[in-house]
Amino acid sequence: MSIAVIMAGGEGKRLRPFTNSIPKPLLPIGRKPIAQLIVERLRDAGFGDIVMSLEYGADLIRAYFRDGSQFGVNIDYFIEPVKLGTAGCLSRIARLQSSPFLVTNGDILTDLDYRALLDLHAASGAPLTLAVRRQELPIPYGVVSVSDGQVISIEEKPRFDYWINAGVYALSPEALGHIPSTGPFDMTDLASALLTAGQPVRVHEITGLWFDLATADDFERAIEDLARRAPGIIGL
Repeated sequence: MSIAVIMAGGEGKRLRPFTNSIPKPLLPIGRKPIAQLIVERLRDAGFGDIVMSLEYGADLIRAYFRDGSQFGVNIDYFIEPVKLGTAGCLSRIARLQSSPFLVTNGDILTDLDYRALLDLHAASGAPLTLAVRRQELPIPYGVVSVSDGQVISIEEKPRFDYWINAGVYALSPEALGHIPSTGPFDMTDLASALLTAGQPVRVHEITGLWFDLATADDFERAIEDLARRAPGIIGL
């Protein structure tokens, strides 16, 4: 049975005052909490074994999901003793040592095919695969290139394309040896450590729906977009 880890320990500071009483994973998108939508999408992709890494609001989240059976999955919990970042807990979860597994941030909602990501990762032989998304960044000014006090060129309101980290990952057990046993450690730190060690880090593009639910405006945009394009995901 494939294992997925949901990183759901963040405080959701940019969503206050809502998260003063409700942890971010339990904030609703449509009729269901964010974390439930993620759990159900993982279940439908064949991930029947889920670990939630918790810190802020852990008791409320555990009370809501319990053992996961009401959602058709098995859910275990790792309670972070201190904030460990987006990768720090992984080397402390013994069951991740045997086969490739999926990790998703608890505030990322996407129609990404989780199963395809894990299968492609396992076939690649790389220790880590990042889901990425192409993001266009417009600059609302004229950009001036300067050398030795002279203007070389001026480009009016250019637009730049970047690959951004989309907050979903596939890992193999050998990646865990690069995670320190103490202190916070993010997935970007792990990618850098692997590259420094000469290990390959692969990418998998998300081309469909993708929402990073960090602010109240993000929630509003996601609800509006999902209601129009994929109402079934949020129970509408």
